[in-house]
Amino acid sequence: MTAHIILSCVNKMDNVDKLLSQSMPCQLAGPIERSAKLNDNANATGNAHLSSCTSAISSNLLYNKARRRRRTKTAAADEESTAHASQRSPLIVEHRRSYRVLIVTALLVSLVASFITISAGFQLDGSQNSFYTFRKWYTGLNGTLELEFKTEQPNGLVLYTDDGGTYDFFELKLVEGALRLRYNLGGGAQIITVGRELHDGHWHKVQVIRNDEQTSLIVDGVSQQRSTKGKEFQFGKFASNSDVYVGGMPNWYSSKLALLALPSVIFEPRFRGAIRNLVYADQPGGVTRRQEMKQPRDIKCGDAPCDHGEMPARERGLRGVRGNTTDACERNDPCQHGGICISTDSGPICECRNLEYDGQYCEKEKAPSEATFRGTQFLSYDLGQTGAEPIVSAQDAISFYFRTRQPNGLLFYTGHGTDYLNLALRDGGVSLTMGLANGKQEMHIKPSKVRFDDHQWHKVTVHRRIQEISSITSFCRLVTVVDDVYTDHSHIAGKFTMLSSSRVYVGGAVNPRALLGARVHNNFVGCLRKVEFSADTLNLNLIDLAKSGSKLIQVAGNVEYQCPSGDPQDPVTFTTRESHLVLPPWETGKQSSVSFKFRTKEPNGIIILATGSKQPRAKNPALIAIELLNGHIYIHLDLGSGASKVRASRRRVDDGDWHDLILRRNGRDAKVSVDGVWNDFRTPGDGTVLELDGHMYIGGVGPAYNSIAWPAAIWTATLRQGFVGCLRDLVLSGKAIDIAAFARVQDSASVKPSCHVQGNVCTGNPCLNGGSCLEGWNRPICDCSATLYGGPICGRELATLAFNGSQHMTIWLANGQGTKTQTEELVLRFKTSRPAGLLLLTSAESNSPDRLEIALVAGRIRASVRLSDREKNLLAGQSVLNDNNWHTIRFSRRASNLRLQVDGAPPVRGMLSETILGRHSTMEIRSIHLGGLFHAEEEIQMTSTMPNFVGQMQGLIFNGQRYLDIVKSLGPELSALPSATFKLTARFVNSPPGQPYHAATFRSKHSYVGLAMLKAYTSVSIDFRFKTVEPNGLLVFNGGRRNDFVAVELVNGHIHYTFDLGDGPVTMRDKSRIHMNDNRWHQVSIRRPGPKTHTLTVDDSFEIISLTGNNMHLELAGILYIGGVFKDMYSKLPGSISSRSGFEGCLASLDLGDTSPSLTNDAVVPSSLVVTGCEGPTKCSQNACANRGICVQQWNAYACECDMTSYTGPTCYDESIAYEFGNNKGMVQYTFPESAQVDTENDNIALGFITTKPDAVLLRIESATTQDYMELEIVEGNIFMVYNIGSVDLPLGEIGTKVNDNAYHVVRFSRKGGNATLQLDDYNVQALNPQSHHSTVFNTMSNIQVGGKFSRNGRTRIERPFAGVIAGLSVNKLRILDLAVERDPHITIRGDVQLVTGVLDRNDLQRMQQTPASGYPGAIDDLIFSGAGSGCRGDDEDECTPPFESGSGDDLITPVYVPPTKQTTTAGQQGSNASVDRSSSNNSNSSNNNGTERACDDEDCVHGSGDYGETTEQFTSTSTAKGAECEHVFIFLTVIAPWILCKVT
Repeated sequence: MTAHIILSCVNKMDNVDKLLSQSMPCQLAGPIERSAKLNDNANATGNAHLSSCTSAISSNLLYNKARRRRRTKTAAADEESTAHASQRSPLIVEHRRSYRVLIVTALLVSLVASFITISAGFQLDGSQNSFYTFRKWYTGLNGTLELEFKTEQPNGLVLYTDDGGTYDFFELKLVEGALRLRYNLGGGAQIITVGRELHDGHWHKVQVIRNDEQTSLIVDGVSQQRSTKGKEFQFGKFASNSDVYVGGMPNWYSSKLALLALPSVIFEPRFRGAIRNLVYADQPGGVTRRQEMKQPRDIKCGDAPCDHGEMPARERGLRGVRGNTTDACERNDPCQHGGICISTDSGPICECRNLEYDGQYCEKEKAPSEATFRGTQFLSYDLGQTGAEPIVSAQDAISFYFRTRQPNGLLFYTGHGTDYLNLALRDGGVSLTMGLANGKQEMHIKPSKVRFDDHQWHKVTVHRRIQEISSITSFCRLVTVVDDVYTDHSHIAGKFTMLSSSRVYVGGAVNPRALLGARVHNNFVGCLRKVEFSADTLNLNLIDLAKSGSKLIQVAGNVEYQCPSGDPQDPVTFTTRESHLVLPPWETGKQSSVSFKFRTKEPNGIIILATGSKQPRAKNPALIAIELLNGHIYIHLDLGSGASKVRASRRRVDDGDWHDLILRRNGRDAKVSVDGVWNDFRTPGDGTVLELDGHMYIGGVGPAYNSIAWPAAIWTATLRQGFVGCLRDLVLSGKAIDIAAFARVQDSASVKPSCHVQGNVCTGNPCLNGGSCLEGWNRPICDCSATLYGGPICGRELATLAFNGSQHMTIWLANGQGTKTQTEELVLRFKTSRPAGLLLLTSAESNSPDRLEIALVAGRIRASVRLSDREKNLLAGQSVLNDNNWHTIRFSRRASNLRLQVDGAPPVRGMLSETILGRHSTMEIRSIHLGGLFHAEEEIQMTSTMPNFVGQMQGLIFNGQRYLDIVKSLGPELSALPSATFKLTARFVNSPPGQPYHAATFRSKHSYVGLAMLKAYTSVSIDFRFKTVEPNGLLVFNGGRRNDFVAVELVNGHIHYTFDLGDGPVTMRDKSRIHMNDNRWHQVSIRRPGPKTHTLTVDDSFEIISLTGNNMHLELAGILYIGGVFKDMYSKLPGSISSRSGFEGCLASLDLGDTSPSLTNDAVVPSSLVVTGCEGPTKCSQNACANRGICVQQWNAYACECDMTSYTGPTCYDESIAYEFGNNKGMVQYTFPESAQVDTENDNIALGFITTKPDAVLLRIESATTQDYMELEIVEGNIFMVYNIGSVDLPLGEIGTKVNDNAYHVVRFSRKGGNATLQLDDYNVQALNPQSHHSTVFNTMSNIQVGGKFSRNGRTRIERPFAGVIAGLSVNKLRILDLAVERDPHITIRGDVQLVTGVLDRNDLQRMQQTPASGYPGAIDDLIFSGAGSGCRGDDEDECTPPFESGSGDDLITPVYVPPTKQTTTAGQQGSNASVDRSSSNNSNSSNNNGTERACDDEDCVHGSGDYGETTEQFTSTSTAKGAECEHVFIFLTVIAPWILCKVT
C-alpha cells in the first residue's frame, strides 16, 4: 500500500512543479512561522509529541549516522557538515527535481512516522514530573517482568519497585548506554549489567527472571545472572510493597525517604524515551499480563491517598508524559482469553500464554489436554535425578479434572525431601494428606450422599500459601475445593519459609503405597484433564508437556492423550417416580431390538414407553412399552393390528441386583430374554411394521400436568409410577445410546449419571407422626395414609375439605375429554358422624354405565364397580365408621381384580365376572365427584341413590394424583391446568399447624448450607416454615445453566419468589398485611402445578401467575443454597435478587418435592453457624442483648454481659471507650501490680478496631517470669492471634476476610488450656486444638501492650505500630481503655495516642485515618536509616553495620535525610534562595543537560544521588538538544498531508 501511495503522488508531480516554480524561499516563512506557533501551542498543552518528533525526525532524516558517532571528532565534523547542508537546502527551491525528491522523502518520513507512532508506547520526556505508576509486581520466587524501551539518552531510571522501605528492591536503569539491574533480596545488593550503546533509538526487549536465589537479566537475548546470598528470598510482603514506577520517581518521596528501601533512587536521572509492553503478574497466584497505568484515584502517597497538595504533578496534569493514545494494544486490545497484547513496529500481536487458546487473537479454544490412565500408566518428573534445583515458591496450586468409576486411586503427588502433598481418591471421596516441616494435615472431602466415582467430570483445586507470622513461625494455609462447591481448609504452623517440589507423580507411581502420606495402594484408573501445577507465577500443564515430549516429564506406560467423549455403559439413576428422560423417536421398521441392564428394589415402574400415530388401516396406534409391575417385567407390543402383553420374567427382579433384558422382533415374531431365559411370543393381526413417530420416554411419563393419554393397558403409566432405580447399556437396534449424556442436559437433578447402592434407608424410621417406612431404591418411602400428615416424611399437614351436604368438588379429567383405564388406585381419608353419604363417584359419557362409587352405607364402606353390564360390590369395615374419627380407605382395581381395605383391617377382595383382559376391563372416566353428584352447570343434585356426604375429607390420591393438594395450590384459578379442570364449593379447613420438624437456626447473616440440586426441571414444589426478627435475607437460591435460577428471599419483611426459565426473571410477592419478621412461624408454599402456572402461598396470602413464555424447563445447576450464599457470590447474583446478606433466624419443615432434608445432617456444604433446633429469641436470648452480648437471666429481668462485644451499656448497644493511634506510633500499656500477676488457664479477650494498615500489632500480653505471650496482630490484612504458653507458637486466624478495609470489626478470642477459638465479627468461629501435649497455664501475666509491641532490645522503640482506632478492649473482663480514661496509675500512654468519641457515627473513616501527628514527645521522624544492600535484619539501626564488599560501591551508600528548614524553591528562585552546596549544584546541572554530558552515577561517583545536603525540589521546563528547532511545513498535495521538516539553526 505504501508503494502505491508514493507512485500515485509521483505521477502527479507536474502539477506540483508548477506550484513550486512560482514559489519563493521567502514565501515559505509564513507557513514556517505558523508551524512554529502550532509547535509552541502544543508544548503549552503538555503534549510531548512535537519534541519527540524533533528527536525522531532529525535523527532519522538528517543526523542518523552522525548521532550514532557523536562522541568522536569525526562524527562531530560529519554532523557540522550535515547541518550546513540542511541550511543550504532551501536555496535550491527553484530546482523542481530537488523538490520532487524532497516531497517523496517527506511522504516516506510521514509514513514511517505513522508506523513509529503506532508502536510508540508510553512516552516520557525526562522532565522532573515525568514518570508512570503501575500496579505492584508480584515477584514470588519465580516471577518474571518484561518490557521494551527506546531512547537516545545514555542514562536514566527505567523502573523501580521495593518492599515499602525496608530492604528489598529492584532498580533497572541505563548507565552510559548499558542496562543495569540492581536488586536486593535481603542478602546484600547485587548488580547485573547487560548491553552497550542501547541508546540508539531502537527498541530493546528486557526480561527480568527470578528463580529462587537466581536472578537473570536478559536484553535482546543476551543473558547474565547472579545469585543472592542468604536463606530467604521472598521479595518483601506483597501487601506492603510499593507500586512499580517507570521512568522516574514521584516527587513526594523526597520528603518520605523512609518509605524507600533504596533512597538514592530519588536522585537518579529520569528516563527520556518510550517504553512499551510492560508485562508481569500483579496478584499473588495471578497470571502475567500486560500492565496499564494506574488511575490517579488508585495512587497513594505513602500509606495514605494523596490529597491535592501531595498529588504528584504527573497525576494532576499528566505533564511531561504521553500515554499510548495511538497504541492499538491500549486503544483496543484485540487479544482474548488472557492473551497478552505486544506492540511491534508492524502492529500488535497476541501472545497466547493461556494454554487453552491459540489463534491470531487467542480466540480459538484448543482441545483440552487430557489423558487416559488404566492403572499402569502415570506421568512424573524428578528434578533430583537430573541435578536440578527444586521448584520453590511461597504459594502453589494444583488443579485438574478427573473422571472415574473406581473409588480409589492416586491422583497427584508432589514433594521434596520429607515435605509432601498426596492427593488421591479414597472410597469415592477426595483425600489429601500434607506434611510440612514437622507438621501434618489430612482432609477427606466426601459430602453426604455424594460420590465422585460416578464417571462424571469433577474439578479439584488445591491451594497452599505461606504467611510469615514471626521470625521463627510461619503459617501454611491449605484449601481444597471440589467442583467449586465442596470445600475444606486447614493450616500448619511451623518453622518453614517456602514450599518445594522436586518430585511430581500424576495418575500413579511405581509403588503408590510407598509415597509419603499414602492412603491408597493403587494407581488411578480413568481420565485426567488439564493437570496444572503452578508455583507463584510458574505454570506447568503437565499433560501438555508430556504430550509434546518435554524432557522434564517422564511417561510410564502407553498413555493415550484423549478421553472417550461418551460411554453407553455409563449408568443413570432415576431417583423419583416423576424423573424421566425424553429421547428422539426410535426408527424401527420390520426388524428391531432393544436391550439394557437395570437394578431396583421398587416393584413398580415404567422403564420404556414409545408410541406412534394411528395409521389409516391400522386398528390401534403402534406401541412398545416395558414396565416393571409387582416385581416382574412386562412387555407391551402393538404393531397396529392388536396389542400383546407378555410377562417376560419368571422370578421377581426387584431384588437390587443387575438384570439383563433383551427384546428382539422380526415382523410379528418376537422373543424376550431376562437374565438369559428366553420367551417367544407373536403379535396378533397382520401388522408387521412398528412405526413409531413419538418421543421415547425412559424411566417415566413426564410431569403430573402432562395431558398425554397413555394406553390403558400400561398400568404403571396410568398410575403415574415411574421407574426408580439404575439403568445402563441401552442399545436400540444395535445402536448404543449414551443415556448419561441425555441426563446431563435434561433433568440432571432427578436423573443422576451414576449408580450407587445405599442400604438401610429406613434405619431410625425417618417417617414422622406415625408414618410407616418402606425400603425404596436409595430412598425411604413413607406411607402417610394412616396419619393426618403428608409430604415426603409425613410432616406436613394435609389439606382438609369440609362438606355440609350441599357442597361438593368435581374434577373433569383431560379438560372434559376423559380417560380410559384398566386400573385404578385410590386412597381417601374421611371423618363424619353420619352413617351414610357419597364419598366418591366417577362418571363417564352419558351413554356409558361405567362407574366407580365409594360410599358410606350403614356405617360401613361400600365399593361398587360397574363395567358395561358387569357390576361388583365390596363391603369393608365395622359398622362404627361414623364415629367422627378419621378413617382411611384404600381401593384398587387391576382389570377384574378388586381390593378394598379400611384402616388396618384385612383387605376384602373380589372379581368381576368377566376376566378377559382388553376393552372389557377398560373403564371410561370423564369426571370424579367428591361429596355428592351435581350437574356441571347448575347447582342442583343429580340422580343418586346415596345422600350427600356431611363431614371432612383429606389425603385423596387417585391414580397417583393428589387432587386436594393441587386444588389448594391453585386457589381460585381452578381451570389453569391442561390435565384437569376443577369446581369446588366445599371449603378448606384451616387446621392449626403442627410442630415444626427438622428445625435449624442460622446464627449469622453470613451462614448458609448447601443441599443437593433442587429437582425442578418440569415442576417446582418447595415448602418451609421460618421465624425471624430480621426484615431481609436470602432464604433459597439455586443457579442454573444459561440464565435460569430460582430464589426465595425476605425483603422488608415480605417473601419474594423469583425465578427465570429463560424468558426473563419473574418475581412473585406475598400480599400479606403483616410483616413476616415478627418472631412468629410463617408457612411458605411454592408450586408449579402447570407448565406455565406458578403459585406462591404465604400463610393465608395466595398469589398465582400464568406465563406466556416458550421455555418449559427450569435448567438448574450446582447446589441448592439455603439461608444465603458465600459472601463473594452476592455481587454475582441476578440483578432481580435484592439480597446482599443471608437469613438469620429459624428454618424448619423444609420439603423439596419428594425429600425432606435435614439442614444439618444432609447438608453437602455444612456450616458451624447452622445448628439443629430453633434458638429463637425469648425473654432472655441472643436478641435481648445487642452485638452478641450474653443475656443473664435474673428474677423477672435479665442483664447483659458486654465484655466480649467491644460495646457497653445495659444492652451492649452503647459505644465503648475508644482511642485513636496516629501514624507517628503510640501505645497504651497496662502493667499488672505484682499482687495481681496471676496464672491463667482460661483467657477471654475482645476488642473493636478500625484500620487501613495491612500489618500491625493490636495487642500483646507478656509474662513476667516466662516466655509466655499472646499477640493479636494483623498479617497481610488478616487477623491472627499467636500465643505461646510454654511450648511452641500457636497461630489462630481468620484468613477469609480482610480487616484493613477501614470498617469497624470486632474480634473475640477465648483460650481454655491449649485449645482456643477466634471469631471475627459474625463469621465462622475458628478453632485450634493442638494434637501434641501443651502446657495449659499462662504464667504470671505482667503487662498488656495496646497499639504495637516493644522491640526486643528495650522499651523505647515500638515495633509494627498500629494506626487507627481501638475500642472496648476487654482482657479477662479488665477494661484497659476505661482505666486509661480514669487515669489509672498502672496505665502508661506513649506517643501518638488520643481519646476519640463517636467512632461509629463518623461519615469519613478514611479522613480519620489520616489525622496529622499529634506532636507527642518521643515521636522520631527526622532520622531515617536505610538498610538497603546490607542484609541487616535488625530492628534498631544501631544494630546494623553496612558490610563492605570489594568492587561494589552500591553498598556504601546509606543516606541520612534531614527535612528542609526552608520552603521548597522553584526554578525561578534557584539563583537567590536555593540552599544547595556545590556538589548538588553540579549534579543538578548534570541532570539538566539531558544526558549530553556524562551523568554522575552512584556506582561511580561520590557526589550525586548520595549527597547529604538539603534537598530542594526544582521545576524546570523540558529543553531540547542545542540548536534543534522543529517547524511544521504544510504542503497541499492532491492528497493533503502534513509533514515535518526539521532544520538546524
